[in-house]
Amino acid sequence: MNHNDTPIPMGGKAIPAGMEADADWMNQPIVETPTVKEDYGEEYNTVEKLREELGNLKKLITNLATAVEGVFRCQALSEDPATSEAEKNKLASMIPDQINKRDKAIEQIEKVLPIFENTDYVSYKQGSEEVITISKTTFKTKEDNFNFGTACKKLTTNIFRDQKTLLDKMKAIKKAKSA
Repeated sequence: MNHNDTPIPMGGKAIPAGMEADADWMNQPIVETPTVKEDYGEEYNTVEKLREELGNLKKLITNLATAVEGVFRCQALSEDPATSEAEKNKLASMIPDQINKRDKAIEQIEKVLPIFENTDYVSYKQGSEEVITISKTTFKTKEDNFNFGTACKKLTTNIFRDQKTLLDKMKAIKKAKSA
């Protein structure tokens, strides 16, 4: 084995030759280079916007499902005879917070729905309205909660599928414009 006994300087101030100008790189301002977005036409922009809005709707539906599950879990635990009084009091204060989260998620979904009125994707408006209606009911059993989760999953799966279709369409438009 060859050992080099030369000490390695740690935390030194030595700057390699040619890099003197960048010595104070930590204090230099961050310069963002603007990206130039190529225009592929109106059809591309419309498809891209629709795909983005579908992605937003998918996120909102997922947030709603999470909030509704939180409400269900809190209510189920508060009605469980094995839960202590202290826990029931704590859960009683958590339920309104969970309901508030659910209502905010519903409000956000309702703001996005008008986008889907005049497109081939009107089924998402109807599916979202159905999910909203179901989310406002009180689930008495795990099966009710499961059915709601399944409805949300079905909707988000369809959105994902159509997002892929729209992405393929965007790629085809790009390819046609580039050729």
